[in-house]
Amino acid sequence: MLVELKKNETVQDYLKEDTIAIVKFATTTCPPCKMLKPIFEKLSEKDEMQNIVFIAADANEHPQAYQYGVSSVPTLLFFKGEEVLGQNVGFVPEQPLQEFLTKLENGEPVN
Repeated sequence: MLVELKKNETVQDYLKEDTIAIVKFATTTCPPCKMLKPIFEKLSEKDEMQNIVFIAADANEHPQAYQYGVSSVPTLLFFKGEEVLGQNVGFVPEQPLQEFLTKLENGEPVN
């Protein structure tokens, strides 16, 4: 499931207990953000990723960017339920991102 977060919505509106979620804070002008956008959308449509919630938010406009300390874009935040499990700043290729999400979903250790 892919959600484009509106200003009046919060990340917490889409977090579910024991469910993995990935939140992408990006801007429309940043080149690495533009490269990540189709990967993020493609992964959200894959059958094996259907149990993961993909949330996209504009880092310049959404108030939670500040709340989560987003200072560079793109920033990816990884959640299980409402707990932040980690973050990544910068572009991530499709394969490593998919493998990381699969490990999180399966409860495997990630480093």
